[in-house]
Amino acid sequence: MTTGMTSCWNRRWLILLAALCLLATACGADSAASDAPAGELAATDSAVGDADEAQVSPGIEGQGIEGQATVIIANSPGSVTTTGSQRILTALIGDGPNNFLGGPDQPVTIRFDAVNTTGVDDVTGEAPGSFLTTNASSLGLYVSRFEFPTPGLWEITVVSNGNDLGSALYEITEQSPIPTIGDPAPATDSLTGTTPEEIVAISTDQNPDPDFYDLTIGDAITNDRPTVIAFVTPAFCQTALCGPTLETVKEATAGRGDLDVVHVEPFDLELATQGTLMPIESMDDWGLQTEPWVFVVDADGVVAASFEGIIGLTELEDALAGLG
Repeated sequence: MTTGMTSCWNRRWLILLAALCLLATACGADSAASDAPAGELAATDSAVGDADEAQVSPGIEGQGIEGQATVIIANSPGSVTTTGSQRILTALIGDGPNNFLGGPDQPVTIRFDAVNTTGVDDVTGEAPGSFLTTNASSLGLYVSRFEFPTPGLWEITVVSNGNDLGSALYEITEQSPIPTIGDPAPATDSLTGTTPEEIVAISTDQNPDPDFYDLTIGDAITNDRPTVIAFVTPAFCQTALCGPTLETVKEATAGRGDLDVVHVEPFDLELATQGTLMPIESMDDWGLQTEPWVFVVDADGVVAASFEGIIGLTELEDALAGLG
């Protein structure tokens, strides 16, 4: 992690990054994300848990998951709110290196409990966890959806075969600096290019789609067409998820002449080549502290869906289908 980046990310996210970078053999692996058949995924909003507050289970055997498990909520700080259905990413980690637990054939249930000063309240709700992975490996995360009725501290527990695998504490807020569903998309400027030379200067994608760079974010969200905005950096990704995420965007939008796609590199590329990861102004405008992020914006310039980190093809296709 470079000095420039450390100043922008808190300690809990640094812990999470160390775990997520185990998801692939190298950060920015250029492989497509694939969605697993377990459960049903929908396009909703997203959010970080307290990685340093993660609780370790005493040892679980069941559904192919054995030994101790640590639960990490893999969403960025302050982005899970009480506004509508929230998209929760849960990493389940065992002892030893590269020991991410779970898989598409190991369904789990995610339980959500509100916490007060005396302990955990009665169970407030639960949701199925669907497994998402990258082609870089069989490792991945569980995705669930839940609508939090109140802000504050919540305990999120992963349950499999009747056993609690582990839990993590998570702070839910009423509002987020990140645009949520129903919010107007920030009409920020982003870099554009039309020639191969211009595109190479603003994109680290090894196989860029020229159509992803001919409009700024501001132009795209004000031209009366739906837009997909992808904040991803295949070359300088900090979570090994950017390459797969961008490939998923390409696959989901292929042949869609009815919408625009804008790929934005989250960092100043000139500084990045010198070893300093400095977020660009558009990241600040959108309230983003992490990458990758994908937003679906409708023809009126309103956020219709957002996805942090790993994303399944079906998730994005469903979000696009919901635009009408």
